[in-house]
Amino acid sequence: MRKAGLIDGKPLTATRAMLERAKGDRGVEKKAKTLFHTYNYMEYETRFYFRAVSSRGILEVDLFTRKDLAAGRKEPRFRIFLDRERKDFESWNTVEQKWSRAKIDMLETGDNRYRYSYRGRNHATAETLRTVNRYLGTGCQKDVETAVLDFQAGIRKCALQEKHRLITDAIDGYMDMVPDRLPAGWEKFLSDRVQEHSIFYRKEEGTGYCTRCREYVCIPEGTRHGMQGKCTRCGAAATYRSWRKQKNTECRSRAALLQKCTDGVHFVYRQFHACFRTCQDKAYVPEVRVWEEYRNIFRIEGAGSIERSRAGYEWGTFRNTGIRRWCHEGTANHGGYNHGGMEKKSILYTGNLTRLLKDTTFRYVAVAEMIKGTGNRRIDVMEVLKDMQYKFPYEAFWKMGMREFCLERIRRGGERGLARIELHEGAKPWECLKMTREGMKQAVRLNATDRQVRIIQKAAETGTALTDEQVAWIDGHLGAHALLEYLGIQTAHRIIRYLNENLTTGDGLDNTMLHLWTDYLDMARQMGWDLRDRSVFFPQDAGRAHDEAAAAFTIWKDTEDAEKMKAKDKIMRRNAEGIRKIFHYSDGTYTIRVPECFLDFKHEGNAQHNCVATYYDRAVAGRCIILFIRKRQDPDRPFCTVEIRDVGGRLAIIQNRTAYNRAAPADAVAFMEQAVREAQQEAGRMAGENAGRSRRNAAV
Repeated sequence: MRKAGLIDGKPLTATRAMLERAKGDRGVEKKAKTLFHTYNYMEYETRFYFRAVSSRGILEVDLFTRKDLAAGRKEPRFRIFLDRERKDFESWNTVEQKWSRAKIDMLETGDNRYRYSYRGRNHATAETLRTVNRYLGTGCQKDVETAVLDFQAGIRKCALQEKHRLITDAIDGYMDMVPDRLPAGWEKFLSDRVQEHSIFYRKEEGTGYCTRCREYVCIPEGTRHGMQGKCTRCGAAATYRSWRKQKNTECRSRAALLQKCTDGVHFVYRQFHACFRTCQDKAYVPEVRVWEEYRNIFRIEGAGSIERSRAGYEWGTFRNTGIRRWCHEGTANHGGYNHGGMEKKSILYTGNLTRLLKDTTFRYVAVAEMIKGTGNRRIDVMEVLKDMQYKFPYEAFWKMGMREFCLERIRRGGERGLARIELHEGAKPWECLKMTREGMKQAVRLNATDRQVRIIQKAAETGTALTDEQVAWIDGHLGAHALLEYLGIQTAHRIIRYLNENLTTGDGLDNTMLHLWTDYLDMARQMGWDLRDRSVFFPQDAGRAHDEAAAAFTIWKDTEDAEKMKAKDKIMRRNAEGIRKIFHYSDGTYTIRVPECFLDFKHEGNAQHNCVATYYDRAVAGRCIILFIRKRQDPDRPFCTVEIRDVGGRLAIIQNRTAYNRAAPADAVAFMEQAVREAQQEAGRMAGENAGRSRRNAAV
């Protein structure tokens, strides 16, 4: 639009009626609450006032604000010029004396739009409304702001569409490779594995409506609302819901499909968002809505790995055009507050996998059987396929019978679990798992889980053979506990008997006493006590033995070489500096202190009557993190001692104790849980920054 001459004429000024209306709009003070604070704001009747005039093919819309009019200002804040022939617009800021290409909703009007609220519509006379709507050809008496915004948005949409045509044409070319048809069994798959089914029952009639087979079936006696069960007709797992208590339900999940692209070379991963709704008014017949939200086009190399030859694509709003279409992954605008990245986990359709992958490197891997074994558990399909291709020998372990071990890895998205795995060229399966051949046979016999495999591995590390019953007992009561490191010193039979007789309550193992006994054994081993002596290894009172060993350990530690302790303290101070960077959380009640030397550990142990001093070497080596919780009102007085470890890449609280190894109070537990969450986020952010810095340095 040619700007010359547009502002030569005088702007329209506010009428007396506009001034009186704005001055009379004094507003009402209201209060709003957010998650973190409460604040007051003013609510007014009207925000914008408009006048308009059409001349020489140009529509001028003058915008006045309530704030300006109430202050007595008669001139408009903005003069907006619209040209329907050239499909263009410009806005003149009369206050700052400059032009703007922003749409009307993005003009800076100086009225702090986020601190005020407006009950009514914008003000414009009937004549102004007719002028604007007639010029813009809306055919109805639209609000002036709405009519102008629609005109401007249409122009901006066309301009951006043309600007980004090179990008969109390339994306459309890749999307044309995706098949149009879905498999014949797709709808049955959605009903069988994706949808969560319900049986809506009337107890007085003894029947219920099953959303799976869509028939009325008999219900068992004693049925309760929310109880899990199975349909007596189709056998589908379902939740019993009383029609009196549950008027409607909604289930959302993600389903996915692998297909061959039309070029015959590439494959496409298609992810769908599925929504299932039932409503009493519609007789609980499920309403199913499915829409595609993500695609990933890739190629399976013959002797290598899955290659993502094309980036992923998301369905959403493209750039600022307002057009919903396929966009490059990470660039689509999905709307909503604080929208994160696309969720990649889904339930994969397996009906076509065997035929689809028969000519690829997956032809000997039971991909369909494995993924179907995960049931309705959502998995990261692309990561699992890459893991199957070159990271982990699923084929060997699955055919040997370790199916649960494989399924757990699939559920984790191909990530390593507790079991230690070392893959070497030509290595046997038991060598990859670092266990004996007999241990491998036992794992196959048990169809071992990831944790059971780790238990067998720990036994192999100590040269111990466990029976199947002992593996099951340790898995159910201990897990892959540090106590298993002592299997080579005393037999598993004696350790299990001692635990059952001395450290077990009605609810199972006493975790507090188990920690005390494990700490006692660790102190005894460091001090050179003979743990092969049963009276030493199996004390009658684990708590008292722990306290006596802690006192003896402190004395023993004080006799160590002074220079050696100085060297360790130097490492500990360096560790503490890094720990403080992530553990800086505090609230109105508690704060965190990070120990820096052995004396800090010793003084804490003496004051709290615990064995934290024995954790010094572990903290120096980075095997754990020791923190002291202090009350803000008394920061020098010991209150809680906390042990934190890295468990599977996540920070976990192992112990949180007050004096005499008593459990920490509930508020201190909640404080520490929040501190760990904050630390995990901070550690992730720092790792991302370091990775970015490394990439930049590598590029240079």
